[in-house]
This record gives sequence, structure tokens and C-alpha cells, in this order.
Amino acid sequence: ISLLVKKARRDRRLSLKRRIEKALRYIREMVTARYHLRNVDHIGEHARTLGRPRVVNEGRIEIGDHVLVRSVNVPAEICTGRNGVLRIGDGVRLNYGSSIYAEKEITIGHRVRIGPYSWVVDTDFHDPYDHGVFPEGEAVHIEDDVWIGAGSVVLDGTILRRGWVIGAMSLVRGELPAYTIQAGNPLRLLAEMPLPIYLTT
Repeated sequence: ISLLVKKARRDRRLSLKRRIEKALRYIREMVTARYHLRNVDHIGEHARTLGRPRVVNEGRIEIGDHVLVRSVNVPAEICTGRNGVLRIGDGVRLNYGSSIYAEKEITIGHRVRIGPYSWVVDTDFHDPYDHGVFPEGEAVHIEDDVWIGAGSVVLDGTILRRGWVIGAMSLVRGELPAYTIQAGNPLRLLAEMPLPIYLTT
């Protein structure tokens, strides 16, 4: 209730009809999340789903508070393999068509934004029949306040430091410094940010 009151104050300049529509949509998204994410091991408070994501949990999945999974055009995918662990922090936004697959371990920090059709994977497997063909992957760690642009691919062994921003359609592997903007394949530095970025909904 307190969260809805806070949002109502934020939207006080909107018409009454529009405020009611937003409140009902917010409640619906929280209710559907409990069903759509029912195979997740831990779901934080006020987690929401917009549309129906694809969830395959053969390992362990933990989702923090105020996470939003958008699947309005095509489903977002949240998957773990037999020994995989996926931890998603508070305030994370997964956009439609994004795919996260943990065969080993993927950790996503708070307030991370993952754009449409982006991949975050900790393995080189692309099909169940590939198991045993490629070497075992390495864990992926994404720190707080990272923004991953649409259509980007984050590969195994990657560490994205806090406040890092990746441009659309980029390929990422390795450890990347905090508070920088990079893009491309191969990646190139576009800018350095002297102050932290705090992303908004």
C-alpha cells in the first residue's frame, strides 16, 4: 500500500483516470509475477512481469525486490542448467527478448538494465547436444548500475564493474572498468564518467 501511495504522489499531475490505470496495471503485474515466476527459488517483494517470460530452472534462481521482466513482444528468458546459479539483484529490468542462461554462475547487481534481445551467458553451449563438446564456461559477474544496450552479447568470464554502459549490438568478454561507456565488436571506449550513473525506470 505504501508503495502505491508513493507512486500516486509521483503521478499526481496525471489525470485521475490515468493514475487509476497505472495502479491497476502495477497490481496486475505483481500478481502475474507470482504465477509466471513460480519455478524461481526466491522472489523478492514487488517483483513484476509484463507478459509471460520463459523460465527454465534446473539449478537455482534468486530474484530480488522490485524486479521487472518485460515480455510484451517476445518472451524474456531466465534459465539455469543442472548446476547453474542465477542471482538477480533489486530493481533490475529485463527487457523483451533478453536471454540469461547460467550453466555455472551469473550474478547481476542492483538497478541493472538489460536491453531487448540481449544475451548474458556463462557457457559456450548453444544447444543441449553441445554438452561435452566445448570447455566448461566461467562465471559472469555484473555489478550495480550497469546498462547493457539492445542486442548485445555478454559472454562467459565477463566482469562488468559498477556504472558501466554498453552500446547496442556489442560483444562483451573479459573484465571492464567502472563508469565507462563502450560499444562495438571489438569493444572501444567512447567515454569515461566521473560520477556514478543511477538509472531510472
